[in-house]
Amino acid sequence: MRFTHLEKATTVLSDHPVRLTSAYAIGPVELPENCGVGREWSNYFTHEDWNLERACEEGLELSAGGRAACRLLTELDPRNAELNLGVFPPLAEQERLLLVSNLRCMTAQEVVIRPFEGTGQIWIDGMLLYAESGPFRLHLEEGDHTVIIIAAFIPDEARSIRISGNQICDHPDVAELQREFVERNIRFHMAWLEVEKSAEREGEKSPISFYLLRKDRVDLPADQTVWIEVTNDAGTKLDRFQATWEQEQRYAWDEEMTGNTGMLHFTVAYHDHEAGEHHFVYSVLVRPLSAVVQGLQEEYDHYKQAHVRDALNLNAARKIQIEGLLEELKRLTALPEDPFEIWDYRVVREYIKLLKQIFTYGCAEQSQHSFSLQEQDIFVSPDGIGEGFFVSRLDNSLQRYTIQLPRSFSPERQYPLIVLMPGKRYELGLPDFQQRDFGRGWEEEAIFVTFSCRGVTLGSYIGEAAFLEALDVILQSYPVDEDRIYLTGYSNGAYAAWAMAQAYPSRFAAIAVIAGAPHPKQLMNLSNLPILNIVGEQDYLFDQAYTAPATELASSHFKGVVEHCSNHWDTHELRLLDGVMGWLMQWKRDVAPQRIAYRTERGRHNRAYWLELAKMDEHEEYAELHGEMSTTGELDITAVHADEFIIHLSHEVMALELVQVRIGARIFVLDLLEYSRFRFVRMESQKRPSPEYRLIAERGRGSDVSSAIETETEQGTSGIKSAGRNARSHGMGVLDVYMDRLHIVLPSSYATPEEEQAMKRTANALASPRTATWNPYIGVHYPVVSAHDISEEELADSNVICIASGLTRHELLQRYQEDLQFVCTEEGYTLGGDFIAGEYCLSYIQPSPWSAHRQMLVVATNSPRMLGKNLFMRKLIMPGYFNGLHPYLNKEIIVYDSKGVRAFNFISNQHDTYIL
Repeated sequence: MRFTHLEKATTVLSDHPVRLTSAYAIGPVELPENCGVGREWSNYFTHEDWNLERACEEGLELSAGGRAACRLLTELDPRNAELNLGVFPPLAEQERLLLVSNLRCMTAQEVVIRPFEGTGQIWIDGMLLYAESGPFRLHLEEGDHTVIIIAAFIPDEARSIRISGNQICDHPDVAELQREFVERNIRFHMAWLEVEKSAEREGEKSPISFYLLRKDRVDLPADQTVWIEVTNDAGTKLDRFQATWEQEQRYAWDEEMTGNTGMLHFTVAYHDHEAGEHHFVYSVLVRPLSAVVQGLQEEYDHYKQAHVRDALNLNAARKIQIEGLLEELKRLTALPEDPFEIWDYRVVREYIKLLKQIFTYGCAEQSQHSFSLQEQDIFVSPDGIGEGFFVSRLDNSLQRYTIQLPRSFSPERQYPLIVLMPGKRYELGLPDFQQRDFGRGWEEEAIFVTFSCRGVTLGSYIGEAAFLEALDVILQSYPVDEDRIYLTGYSNGAYAAWAMAQAYPSRFAAIAVIAGAPHPKQLMNLSNLPILNIVGEQDYLFDQAYTAPATELASSHFKGVVEHCSNHWDTHELRLLDGVMGWLMQWKRDVAPQRIAYRTERGRHNRAYWLELAKMDEHEEYAELHGEMSTTGELDITAVHADEFIIHLSHEVMALELVQVRIGARIFVLDLLEYSRFRFVRMESQKRPSPEYRLIAERGRGSDVSSAIETETEQGTSGIKSAGRNARSHGMGVLDVYMDRLHIVLPSSYATPEEEQAMKRTANALASPRTATWNPYIGVHYPVVSAHDISEEELADSNVICIASGLTRHELLQRYQEDLQFVCTEEGYTLGGDFIAGEYCLSYIQPSPWSAHRQMLVVATNSPRMLGKNLFMRKLIMPGYFNGLHPYLNKEIIVYDSKGVRAFNFISNQHDTYIL
């Protein structure tokens, strides 16, 4: 089919990358699913040639009857600089929207087209070049070329098609990244197999139709012979046949020949122009996944029986790895909890293969493995890639991590660790690690790992707790050089890397962030951290993600890279390039920088190198510590809104015996031979804004000599408990309860069925919170138990949310009512010494009665229907650190009554409690 009169829909490709700035939109039209993959979709229109300018008035006649609307699009979406498709309603299942445009090349050139995932299909000059198959490269002659995009859905914003040719690049770093991008994503993966109708999750006996696409039409000839080999799960060769590029292939598989295999694996082998050999594997289920999982479970049962007397062959890590893989496969037999999770045949293939390797070889192979793994380690493939699991303390769920160990791995050495921060709950897995082969060409080897931060939480609250827990699992299981821990991530993963680095700058050696933004008020925290910051010039986050950090963090170890004519989604694949990883590897953590600047809004985030904030001014929303260290042993310290802070220094760090510290007008002398912690406490008699401090020297932790501060600290904890807050919860508010292991405790009995229903609905809302991002799903569900079903030991080892409608019906709250900060009755509640009558729903956080190190959130009401009317009880939406403090959730008390919703903090003064 030929479209004419495209002058108004022309985009010119000259000396810089472009995206389509105008196009004719046809439809939506109802076409078969996967239309165009091996079929001529234009048969659904009646004419061979169409004047699209005239079609805007008359429409296009369809062979099935009726006409398809046509309109010229020229308006660009400001978030992505792409054509605005928001004028169209969402597409139905069989509907497609066709975009027709003219690409004018000013010279003959090689063109690289980078579509963001989920674009649909792209045709150029009547050839199908893309079917959700990633970036591709081709040669275009000078002149006009018709571009047709067939969209199966209209995304809200995640959309981009970046077209670049012989562009002018004025930044060598960008040019190097672009070269590696082409090598990694096109030249190393020249072809793609698009299955038109696969066997789906449950398997089916119909023939498998597929279409072989060339992603690299520059180095991959069209007239070569392509061989496809078919194997089963055991690796047995079942068949071998020839195929042809850009033609529909049909393979009628023989059930008798396949036998009991769960999947068929098609290995496509081909050669490039230089006779270099390439291959890739595509796998299809031919039996129901549930049946495959059942067979694997039976194999596991036999495996356990065979090794029941040999504890070394079934260690705890191996056992949880097997059960974790089986659990993940079982989860894939049903619809995923996360609506944004994409079901991937590659993952199923690798899990089946890994399980069979464990069952077949077990420790017999492990003993001959090139890796000197310990008996407590997981099973890894010969290339050092493995999928590990652990039971999370946070909610008792099974969590996984994917890891790649160096080829020369030895437990006797320590290795740098590069953490690939996920942009979603899980983003990378076994097949992604195998495809990328991270860092294999480097002289120095590193451990690469990715794990779940439970969702798109932007590094906040639950995401932070999940990150710190998983990082600790890796540090305990593998020999990591803790002076060389690096973070890298894209978009939400970059937000998370920024957030973790700003909260804990002392923990990391460097970060590489792509298309994500930091907390704008806490950029000073990163003044000593090497940062590689990559942002697209057209990214809608450019000011927050690039301009702000580049301005405030300008230094020799901050490197900003701007990719010309790129939006937020164009930079997606830059996150995994060796150029990015290699930049990280040159840095080592600076344990004692000369200058420190640290700002915090949250008492949990309180340490920057040798300065620690022990207690913030309760009347303020933030605190700052600034320190400068001279080579002669003098320190200048400035503290803002800090009631207590600690200097961590020792003779080993400074190689001095005595150090002078200037704080305001006072000078203190620190004895580094005798002490290693120096606590400065603001003197109560002094008024702001120029407080004075007194010094209490402390011996380091682990010392067998008690220091004077220990007794004082214990007294302070008691005072804080009676006042209703922990110092670490300042700025965290009620959300602090989500920073550790958590149980939600309901009463064991209810007054009415309506009360029971309301309280259980609230418990479920608090057990499965959401986040206010493009994907609201958070992969947690905290245990909900009754007061009779949880032990004192569990209560002491967990944060707790107690939900009550009348304290007399909640056994735990009734038993510990003397420890509660509020008096809540059937008639009303007491706030700041005043009794307020009427219906209410009150939530407040305080130290747990069972442990001084845990938190308890009390949700109390005298009317269960108030729970359904309270926004924060009906649905809990987690904010992000990037946006600063939440006006309600970061407060320690939230009241909902006839006066509306108000939020307060506890303010302590001796043993009295006041409300701010």
